[in-house]
Amino acid sequence: MTKEQNEFFQELANIQEYCINVALSKKEKYHDMEELLKDVTCEVVYRIMELLDGYGEGVPRCDIINTVTSKSINEGIELHDKCMNFLENPFSVTMESERSRVR
Repeated sequence: MTKEQNEFFQELANIQEYCINVALSKKEKYHDMEELLKDVTCEVVYRIMELLDGYGEGVPRCDIINTVTSKSINEGIELHDKCMNFLENPFSVTMESERSRVR
């Protein structure tokens, strides 16, 4: 692996460790396993979006390119700002995007 790839995967390992520790520290607040898993996976996705936005240790902002259209899907946005609203209510956000696109 290249140095950049190694740093990227190390950041992913750090995110995983962090999210596990946070979930374990507040496990009493969860009423069931689904609630815990939803919280942990949302936190992991959020942290990965931060990493792609360039907020990791030594990992620059990454462009995510649609290989069919060659367009960057994260141009002009911060992924971590958008992802939590979407993950909390994906159907609402999807419907709003469709309404905006049709106009």
